[in-house]
Formats: sequence, structure tokens, C-alpha cells
Amino acid sequence: MGWLRNISAIVILVAGVLTGGAFAQETAANELQLGDLACDPALNVSEPTRYLRALSLDIRGTLPTADEIDQVRVMGSVPESLIDQWLESDAFAEQAVRFHRKLLWNNVENVNLFSANARFGRTNDLYWRRNPSTRYRGTDGLAIPCRDEPAEFSPNGEILTDANNVEGYEMIVPYWSEDGTPIKVCAFDAQRNLYSESGTDCSSRGGGNDTGCGCGPALRWCTFGNEQRRVTRSLSEATDRLLFALFSENRPYTELFTTRRAFINGPLSYFWRNQTGHPAGLVYEPKPVNLETLPVLPFTETEVWRETELPDSHAGILTRPAFLLRFQTNRARANRFYDSFLCQPFNPPEGGLPVADEESARNPDLQHRAGCKYCHSILEPAAAHWGRWTEQGIGYLSPGDFPATRDDCQACAISGQNCTAECRNFYATQSFSEIEDDYLGMLNAYKFRREDHVRNIEVGPKLLALSTVADNRMPSCVSKRTASWLLGAESVSEDDKAWIDELARQFVFSDLSFRSLVKAIVTSPRYRRVR
Repeated sequence: MGWLRNISAIVILVAGVLTGGAFAQETAANELQLGDLACDPALNVSEPTRYLRALSLDIRGTLPTADEIDQVRVMGSVPESLIDQWLESDAFAEQAVRFHRKLLWNNVENVNLFSANARFGRTNDLYWRRNPSTRYRGTDGLAIPCRDEPAEFSPNGEILTDANNVEGYEMIVPYWSEDGTPIKVCAFDAQRNLYSESGTDCSSRGGGNDTGCGCGPALRWCTFGNEQRRVTRSLSEATDRLLFALFSENRPYTELFTTRRAFINGPLSYFWRNQTGHPAGLVYEPKPVNLETLPVLPFTETEVWRETELPDSHAGILTRPAFLLRFQTNRARANRFYDSFLCQPFNPPEGGLPVADEESARNPDLQHRAGCKYCHSILEPAAAHWGRWTEQGIGYLSPGDFPATRDDCQACAISGQNCTAECRNFYATQSFSEIEDDYLGMLNAYKFRREDHVRNIEVGPKLLALSTVADNRMPSCVSKRTASWLLGAESVSEDDKAWIDELARQFVFSDLSFRSLVKAIVTSPRYRRVR
């Protein structure tokens, strides 16, 4: 009767592929006794141990154990309970994190967080800041370190210098020291004043230009190259840890875009509390954390992580520092989301874009400029979802402090005089055409926005994410990308559309469980036929 079982299995297998039905796939998985089918080349189905190996590598990232192989050989098939056990493991959560890391590109180690005034160099074991050195010491604007000898001080604590205005060093235990070993720090850079004699806040950007300011107690406002990398690496890992928590707990996929949960270690705790005042052209204020509830950890606690809750303005991965710093313009942020989670990259049409006439080419609104509008009619409203998050930064422009229109910004825009930094940075204060005149004094995000797109600015990127779940674009794309990952990048084609649609439907009905989506793929005949 083995031949009859084989014919029955083939019918069920074909039905499962054609209809994508969950019942047909489940029945096929139960009926296909791979011990009977291993010798039938027409089916091209992996034998049990080969299937086990593929499952283990995809789900856990490791080969199966000898005991697991023996179990499958005895049974003649891979038990569903074993697949469930693997999907509930931390190893699977790690695999899911790796997959999403490729979607988010959340590595920000190449981002420079500190201004040049706050960065240490090292010369013959002397730590000194090159930029401020031209104000502290030296002649003709030369950047030079201090003398390699202990600093001297007057009775009232002033730093004594030689005839060339060059001082000695102090021995300081920096905040990044693991064992309390002091280093030689040039005395001007080692100043501990919280405020200079002129009243400058030494922890602020202005402190880097005031000779009465140094790096503060334990050098807290400054950084050395390796220490900055600890912060940027931690920003990336914080996103990874959030993803791991959500996948290991099998939370709905939508929580990636709505959760306020966050993870903080020593470098991040220290950075948010002490080091946002000297940014390298970036905007950190308002901070994306609640300082009142932020765990207090020393900088050296790199491997100690604590969970905290962020303000609602930074809920979800699309407004976390790693994402905002990796993609520093709103258009780049929208483009990454569309490509990664909607499978809709912004590409020109075949044959290229049409040539714009002179009048259209001068239209400042890219939604209507010939050629540009092919992408920007969609990209501009999508980018508006990040309109209240600063570009080249991570600050949130709250409606209370940054209304849609500000009278002072409009006044200075019209007069062309006395515009504040806030007006210059975040509001439309210049016009190069009559079309732009109507937007003077408006928050940049509102410029050229249609009335029906204003809500994008007010609600933020969580609206973009949730609306694309509702219209099925995200479930369909996530299903397709996950299938491509598990089957191989070239294994999913247009011929698989019906199957992908069924996976998306099952994904939605599983309460958007990524674990259930992966199970549906790896237990499908399509996966088991891949060599």
C-alpha cells in the first residue's frame, strides 16, 4: 500500500502548493512519511536528516546534535514538537535579530557623536584636545600638547605656564578606566569647572570654546576614540536587545513599531546623562530618554543592561537613536522603511525619467516637478511621518514647543533679520519662489504638505507602520522577505505569489506572530523541496 500513500501524498502536496491552504499544507506535512518518499526522485523532497539539518541551521544557526539526528532516524520524520521547541529557544530569537539587522542597518559605529572640541588625541601618553589647544597654548595658532611634566598651580589654583603659555599635565582617573588607572591629561583640558568665570556652562557646546572650561570631573564631557565606539556600539546593540526581547516573548510584530521598552547599559546611561552637550553637528535635545527613570550605571558596565521605558515620542524602532542616526534625513528614513518592510524601493521606471521642461524644473515642490514626482509624490508624504524628529539628530520637536507656525519665525523670515537658531534650523525662513512664500514661518515638515498629509506629521511613523499592516502591504512583504531568507535569496519569485499571499494571511491570523510565520514556511512542502 506504500504506492497508494505516495499517490495520496502527491495529491495533497500539489493541492497545498496551488491553494496555499493551511489545512492542505498541514495535512501534507502529516501524510508525507519521508522514509517512504526518500527513494522517489520525482518528489525531490529532502530526506529526514537533511531536512533536520536545514531546519536547525535556519532556526538556530547551528547543526543538530547527535541525539536529535538519532531521534529523527528512528522516527523517520522530524517531529513537530522539536520544531516548536527550537522556535521557542533563544537561538531562534537571535536568528530573527540577525535577519532584522539586515533590514534596519542599525550599525552606527561610523557616526561621530562628539564635536572636535570634546575629542582627545594622545601624544607620548599625553591626552589633549587639538582644537581647544590653539586657544589654551602655543603661538601662531599651532595645535600643540602640554609639557610632559607635572603641572604647577598658583596658591589660588590657577594653572601656571611657561613663557610660551604651555602648562604641564595632571594625573586623572577618566570615567572610562576599568581599573582606576590614572592617565596624563594636559592641565587646561583637565579643568573640572562646571561653569567658567564668564558664566559659560562647561557641559554645553559653548564650553568647548571657553578657555575657562575643561573636560569636567573625571573628564566626563570628553571622549577618546575607543570610548566613543563603546557608545555607538551600544546604540546598535540596544536595538538588537529590544528585537530579541520581542521575538523571544513572541510579541505581535506591530510592537516593533509601537513599544516604549528600551535597554540601557553603562555607556548609554553615562552618555545620556553627561555627554549630549558637545554634539558633532547633531541634535540630541530633547533627549530620547526620561532622565528621572533612566538606570544609573557607570560607563564601564558595558555588559550590564537594564530595561527602561522611553517617552511616547520615541516608541518603536523607527524613532530609536540607532535608526535616526543611521538614516539622518526624513527621506532616507522613509526610503528604508518602504524598502525593508513594504518591498517597495524607490527606483526610476524602465527607460528612465522624462526630461522636465524649464518651468517644471524650477518647481521647488518635488511632488509636482516633472521626473522627480515619479518617486517624490509618494516619498514626501511618507517622509512627513518623521517631520517632528530632527534631521541629523534624534531630538523630538513637540507641538507645544514647536507649533506648526511660529510668529517670531515668520517675522524674521519676512524681514530677513534676527532669526533665532530654532527658526533657522527647524522653520522655513527663506523663499526662492512665489510658491514658497506661503510657507514662511512654518515648521519645515509642513512645507508643501497637503491637508490630508498633515496627520502624518502629527502621529508619526507608527501611523505609517500600522496603516501598512491594515492594507496588508507589510504582512505580505515580511512574509516574502522571511521566505527569501529561509529558502534562499533567489528562491522566491512571482510564481510564488499565491503561496506568499497565503503566508501573509496566516501571519495576520496568528496575531502577527513572527514565530508562527517562520513555522509556516519551514513546514511547507516548498521549503522541504529546496536543495
